[in-house]
Amino acid sequence: MASKKIYFFIDKITEINLDEVKKTGAILILRQSKSISYKSLKKFASNCKSKRIDLFVANNFKLLTFLKTNRFYISAWNKKHYRNLRKVNSNIEIVGSAHNVTEIKEKIDQGCSQIFLSRIFETKYRFKKGFLGVTRFNLVTRRFRANFIALGGINLKNFNQIKNLNIVGLAMSSDKKKAGNYLPA
Repeated sequence: MASKKIYFFIDKITEINLDEVKKTGAILILRQSKSISYKSLKKFASNCKSKRIDLFVANNFKLLTFLKTNRFYISAWNKKHYRNLRKVNSNIEIVGSAHNVTEIKEKIDQGCSQIFLSRIFETKYRFKKGFLGVTRFNLVTRRFRANFIALGGINLKNFNQIKNLNIVGLAMSSDKKKAGNYLPA
């Protein structure tokens, strides 16, 4: 597990301690940025850069250019094609999330270098039905030549099952404070 990356989804810049993120070596993905001032976002991005923490901006091209970052995240519901991003900035890294085979194909067409495949395990949210599990996850990912990241329901109980997945990393949105426990000593 040491060579795999850990990604944290954040909605507020105050929900995360950058020193703890630095210890885990995690990469941040800022999902909701509408309620945060651009001045605060600029300061947060600057702090991430000074601590050498990678920060992805989700679905907001204007914010991406404002923060002068090379990392862009495309959520599963975002169907726009960002082919011109590579023309504007050849160094840009684009990642995206998907829930099924159709969305995986879409993310590949959008130019994503890595795809977050969700939901790997059952989560506590009752309104979200279904999850892939280890076997179905591997069967789905085997069909594509892409780098996959496991997302959804990852916790200490099922963490050992991650070793059986065809992934380059894992992502979390709710268990971030315990993430240090997931890493080998």
